[in-house]
Amino acid sequence: MVRGVVTTTKEQLHSVRVDRKTGYGRINATPELWLRDLDGKEHRYRGDMFSAAQPGHEVAVVTRAPSGKPVAFANFTTGVVHDGDELNVSTSLGATLVSTFGLSLLLALPGLFVWSALLESIGLGDHAFTGTGFQLYAVTLIACVYAGLTVWSKSYKERSSALRQQIDHLLTRETAYTSQT
Repeated sequence: MVRGVVTTTKEQLHSVRVDRKTGYGRINATPELWLRDLDGKEHRYRGDMFSAAQPGHEVAVVTRAPSGKPVAFANFTTGVVHDGDELNVSTSLGATLVSTFGLSLLLALPGLFVWSALLESIGLGDHAFTGTGFQLYAVTLIACVYAGLTVWSKSYKERSSALRQQIDHLLTRETAYTSQT
């Protein structure tokens, strides 16, 4: 975690597109945050969670250890905490079902080769591409993808919950430190 005072905020411009026929334009930009830590060292971060920061605000950026990618941002001046995208993945039943059908469609063609080889190995290769064979394949594929996403979703919830607890602990400690000084 890096704690400091915001020195500069700006939009990092990525691209500008203008359609000649309609005149419609689109600008792609990402908020950029510069902060000076307690030792006077400057740090630069980019991401959507920094859009509410202003110069002079006291903030903390929590990053993932090996990559340095921001996972949370706390603005002590405004009292607002933002979670990064990796902590905001929807794992609801609806999102899981939509993802299941999307991944099933993506895996359908390559899975046919596995399905055919599997049925061939148990002596049912002639039935792999019949109407019943396709129905069994579709049900098996969708069930396997759903089961895989459900296991991933449970694991993701546990990891993100543990990470949020660590972030909350760090921020609580930092808030206590601030109130002591």
